[in-house]
Amino acid sequence: MDISAKRAVKLEVKMARYRGPRLKIVRRLGTPLPGLIRTDPDLRRPYPPGQHGPTKRAKLSDYALRLREKQKVRFHYGLSEHQMARYIADAFRRKGNPGLTLLNSLERRLDNVLFRAGFAPTMTAARQMARHGHVTVNGKRVDIPSFSVSENDVIEPKENSKMKEQIGRNRQDPNNLALPSYLAVMESDTKIKMTMSPNRDDVPVIVNEQLIIEYYAGR
Repeated sequence: MDISAKRAVKLEVKMARYRGPRLKIVRRLGTPLPGLIRTDPDLRRPYPPGQHGPTKRAKLSDYALRLREKQKVRFHYGLSEHQMARYIADAFRRKGNPGLTLLNSLERRLDNVLFRAGFAPTMTAARQMARHGHVTVNGKRVDIPSFSVSENDVIEPKENSKMKEQIGRNRQDPNNLALPSYLAVMESDTKIKMTMSPNRDDVPVIVNEQLIIEYYAGR
């Protein structure tokens, strides 16, 4: 295995969700990951982390390229390796393009919908918000971050939630990502409806999903 692949594989051995330096991951993968951290599009230092300062990015092997694309998705959506593998297995079972099916399933996650709606500034914060039961789906409290939101589902803060005012403030944050096409604001600024199935263009990460499928297909 070449050096670039060995560097990439360091992230692969972390089976649980990543809890280390976030900007380090963004710089290593070479692209903004808004679900992981808010950072400038130029990444501030557009070269890999390390003690030797600015260095040219090494040419990646085919394996490292596929691994990098998979890691982009995993870190942006805040998934463990086990969760990622489950979504991949489900994408292979369904009809249609497995790469598009994978991204569609991830965009439907409740924690992602909360993040994309501006209820929380990062995916980590959105996951915590969901897990603590601060939101409802169609009027019912849901505390499962991986809950799959469907068309016509309505998401809003729980009536007596301590986070209700904070969610309202978060919604006004100018640093939020643009509201995706599949979400619409209803009569209240903190009442969101999924109006359609997520589109490929709604994914806010620059990623080649076909390489992710090839990575898992070759295992």
